[in-house]
Amino acid sequence: MVTHHLPRKKRNNRWKNFWFFFLLLIIFACIGWKIFWPEDPVFIEETTIVITKGDTLAKTYQSLPSNQQLALKLYAKSHELPIIQEGTYLFSGTYTPEAFFAHIAKGPERSYLKYRILEGRSIYDIDADLAARGYIQEGEYINYVTNPDKIAELSTRYDFFDATLTSLEGFLYPDTYHLDDWDNLVRQLVSIQLNTFKDRVRAPYANDFYTQGSAHGLSVYQLVTLASIVEKEEKNADNKPLVASVFFNRRDRNMSFGADITLCYYFQKPYAECTASVISKHIKDTNNPYNTRQVAGFPPTPIGNPSVETIKAVLFPRQTSYLFYLHGKDGQIYPATTNAEHEANKQYL
Repeated sequence: MVTHHLPRKKRNNRWKNFWFFFLLLIIFACIGWKIFWPEDPVFIEETTIVITKGDTLAKTYQSLPSNQQLALKLYAKSHELPIIQEGTYLFSGTYTPEAFFAHIAKGPERSYLKYRILEGRSIYDIDADLAARGYIQEGEYINYVTNPDKIAELSTRYDFFDATLTSLEGFLYPDTYHLDDWDNLVRQLVSIQLNTFKDRVRAPYANDFYTQGSAHGLSVYQLVTLASIVEKEEKNADNKPLVASVFFNRRDRNMSFGADITLCYYFQKPYAECTASVISKHIKDTNNPYNTRQVAGFPPTPIGNPSVETIKAVLFPRQTSYLFYLHGKDGQIYPATTNAEHEANKQYL
């Protein structure tokens, strides 16, 4: 009887192939385990979920990371779920899917209040309004969003600003919020505002911030600052991309922005106090870094909190050669390329 032996090289190749496919099997098994048996969802401190009338359970966790959503969806398929009640739910710590839904089943801790922040409102507007309604002590909101330690702490949780900021102005998204009156209202409101900015602005337009910033040599912070100026200058959504183009054109030509409304931010007062007489009195002040008629470049910070529509206008401005614009008595906007054209347009004032 003759015994045939495989050449040593072929035997080695066969073992190499075996270990290669065995390694692939392990890798695919690990991937499958992560997909079909994901880890329990982990909620960072102060994660807030707001449930409003008509919301489904699925909608309650749409803002969570995908692995957490998947864990909750898998659990929901095989378990009876609770009836949801509208309100604000605050999560802190680690939750299994069962514990998550058990927390929802308990309902909101207490009643909630509905609070609306209008587009373009500054931290001084918000603070004054909250105090006037009796929700906070005057200065409480301002102190929180300008606290260096708090900004540094929050910067570790959000990638759209860093610890060097002197204020969270510009990132405190304006919207209607449901707040629990049992919890620290300022902390709760700021957390929800930053989360809303992340979900509505930063996440969907991250690449556009990069491309526009690269094209114009601007940072995310400068783009948001410019959007805050456009928000105060123009209320008509159709005109905002045109106004944004004017500021880009002036900036590219090393011209001052020339937006009178910006100077009022220096006084750290609500914009209701920024009357025409106040602007006229301080329009020639060269020591006010927010006076964009006298001081070239960007103001030190945003001057309010812009909406996503205004931020989109800055990210996707109209392509124009305009360097000026004004609003006529008829409500129309009159742009101009030259100063002579701008002076001619003043007949509509």
